[in-house]
Amino acid sequence: MDMLRIIRTIATTWLLCMVVLCNVVVAQMGHILDAVGPVNQSMAGAGIALPLDATSALHWNPASISWLNRSEIGFGFAAFGSEVDLSSQVQQDAFGPGAPPMALSGRTKSDNDINPIPTMGFVCHSPEGPVTFGLGGFAIGGFGVNYPGDPSNPILTPQPAQGGMGFGPIYSQFQLMQFAPTVSVKVSDSFSVGLAPTVNWATLAMDPFAAAIPNPDSTYAPATHADVAWGLGFQAGMMYQHCSGLSLGVLYKSPQWFQEFKFNSYDQLGSPRWFQFNMDYPAIFGVGLGWQGSNRWSLATDVKYVDYKNTDGFNAWGFWPSGAVRGFGWNSIWVVSTGVQYQWSPRLALRCGYMFNENPISSSVAFFNATAPGIIQHHLSAGFTLAMKGGWDFDTAFHHGFANQISGPWYGPNAIPNTAATSRLATYTLSVGLRKRF
Repeated sequence: MDMLRIIRTIATTWLLCMVVLCNVVVAQMGHILDAVGPVNQSMAGAGIALPLDATSALHWNPASISWLNRSEIGFGFAAFGSEVDLSSQVQQDAFGPGAPPMALSGRTKSDNDINPIPTMGFVCHSPEGPVTFGLGGFAIGGFGVNYPGDPSNPILTPQPAQGGMGFGPIYSQFQLMQFAPTVSVKVSDSFSVGLAPTVNWATLAMDPFAAAIPNPDSTYAPATHADVAWGLGFQAGMMYQHCSGLSLGVLYKSPQWFQEFKFNSYDQLGSPRWFQFNMDYPAIFGVGLGWQGSNRWSLATDVKYVDYKNTDGFNAWGFWPSGAVRGFGWNSIWVVSTGVQYQWSPRLALRCGYMFNENPISSSVAFFNATAPGIIQHHLSAGFTLAMKGGWDFDTAFHHGFANQISGPWYGPNAIPNTAATSRLATYTLSVGLRKRF
């Protein structure tokens, strides 16, 4: 079997695995993954103006694929783990005289497992002209929690009509994949432009589903029969490379416009119910600087703006008059990431990076985000690439999202004094990958 057939077989298998294996992700920049693939992960997501591999170039700047040294196909796999817990406090008489008759408080850990995140990138340089083609496929975001019912934690006690004061067990699962056929053109020896239409696949499940009108007994119905929605968008980029080794990149990712999620559910008597919810992916604007020095060092710094505030599903919060929750109520955020690479030897490249992002969730909406606590702000990454025979590279990276927590009052529909709900999150990721340059 020749090399082209081997690569084609691996790529086909990996694309299937991407759909089958991608599971719950509690992501980094809100619900957006901070990096794709082990190389980009080891640089803390920086790379708009410093393309180091096909996967990250395709994701963060379509114009940058023109600056890869050779054609390349790469596959990555990440094991993602998280520590998530939810605590709540309700003081005596917070809901009225005798409700509750004493102060209550508790803390519960989410039953999250280690989850796989596959990535794939393919870039082919045209030997006869300035055009470079590519195809990327990667998980780009998600969230998920799995809290059991807990009689000692007020927010996880049964819903009021069922004898408690909370929501009962809380479960969420959102997965988001993106496929990006890409073209980049070198307009001159130092400037390129790139464009990629993006096709997205997402699935969503929640219990209880507070964005639906409550049942006649005022309970919220489940949306555990997960629905799939497809979305479309585009991304465009530019990159300028100076002979000194300095480079400048500009990225724009449009909003990813999704179909509505439609759920089959039931009311408190078991009668069928149907409801729907619209949740898009935010627009991202980014600028990056890169430098490749002659003394083995390479540096990258990116600044990104993620526009949650103008994204359906994330922009509104609070309750509709019907009692349904309007949305997550996230703020738009700025993100700064910096990565450095040192070429230790011809075969070994070492990397590390740091990223900071603003928290999209303010304390005023902490109560509405128990199902999606995207609150990580500080990230540290490190990794390396080992060059092997035949143009193959082995990549690995480790990432840690440092623990953060956010706390705010309960609502019903206005803020309820003497109550609090607190989410805490920390994340860990181990990534490995294999690339073939040809």
